[in-house]
Amino acid sequence: MIKKIPEMVSDKLKSDREFEFNKELQIDEFYRKDGNLQQIMMNWTELAIDTNAMESLDSKNGQKKLRKLVQETLGYGSGRTVKLLTEMLQESYRSNDTESENTESGNNESENNESINRSSATIMLLLAMVVSSLKEDFTGQKVDPLDVLKIKLTDYYNHEGLFKELFESVNNKLGVEV
Repeated sequence: MIKKIPEMVSDKLKSDREFEFNKELQIDEFYRKDGNLQQIMMNWTELAIDTNAMESLDSKNGQKKLRKLVQETLGYGSGRTVKLLTEMLQESYRSNDTESENTESGNNESENNESINRSSATIMLLLAMVVSSLKEDFTGQKVDPLDVLKIKLTDYYNHEGLFKELFESVNNKLGVEV
């Protein structure tokens, strides 16, 4: 009986590994069926790259589409993706509140425009980070969010310092090493 203990332990470990592997395959299959992941990824990528797609969110139909996309992202995205999505939406809410206050007070000084530009840059960066994080979630491939911005922005290098500063700030906030 004592001679069989190592073999029994080995069999138990093998059984546990097989169970975990099969469980991971089942979870992966669930998430990948029906092309849900691909559609979510393509919708976020469109928002990150196409300026017209962002403008379409102002419509009632666009808001509905965004709500559905946020729901799906919450359902399928990793914890990091959800944190980035949260930061992006919170920055958008803050930006909208600031714009409303400035419009109501008639205050259009250049320093307010600078903060709006910084806020817009933060939202663009966070959107690129959501796309990058989803790509890693769904495919395992890492894409630099700054590269996503370079695809969209023709004047990226004029603002590169700002984007790098914001990128470092977001990662610090999330507890990620740059």
